Amino acid sequence: MDCACGTGKDLVLFNSLGLDVTGSDISDSMLNIAQKRIDENKAKISVLKADYQFLENTFSKKFDAIVCLSSAINETEFDVLKSLKSMKNVLNDHGIIIFDQGQTDMSMKNPPLYSLEVNNRDFSRLYTMNYLENIMTVNIFDLVHTEGQNDMNVNIFKIKIRLYDEWIKILNEVNLTGEFYGNWDLLPNKKTDSKRLIVVARKK
Repeated sequence: MDCACGTGKDLVLFNSLGLDVTGSDISDSMLNIAQKRIDENKAKISVLKADYQFLENTFSKKFDAIVCLSSAINETEFDVLKSLKSMKNVLNDHGIIIFDQGQTDMSMKNPPLYSLEVNNRDFSRLYTMNYLENIMTVNIFDLVHTEGQNDMNVNIFKIKIRLYDEWIKILNEVNLTGEFYGNWDLLPNKKTDSKRLIVVARKK
């Protein structure tokens, strides 16, 4: 299950790998986009509205893997302990919880102020970041610049900056063990140079 599936891009990828996939998100608009993407790809994927702090209220089945990607677990409106406990409640005994973030011990020594995520002929997405203590405010600028169109949408969200040592404490509090990686190449996380923090957590 992708418990913060957003527009469903990862759902379709997981399904293409032969996995039995379920998606959930708290946003109706995100779920609508995800369903459209699923239909366009003729994929067999179910999506449901759910708050990942209370997954057991929506799902009676248990999953082999639960993912929460792109810093979604750090959004300030969610309680991280409650969220991980909920994920654990719908996880099979030998299952895994995977979450990731772009904030690392290395990157936060010189916090980035912007990131150009997409830039092609028809569409650009620019992130700008502001920092106040351990809260990062992310402004997302989506610019559509196809011929005859010139639209811009702006979205804002806040995330709590949590680094390696804090994640160790959090996982211990919810009785999970964790393996820490520095990128999707699965090299171990290093405080000195890792550009991403990826956690694979398991029940103790």
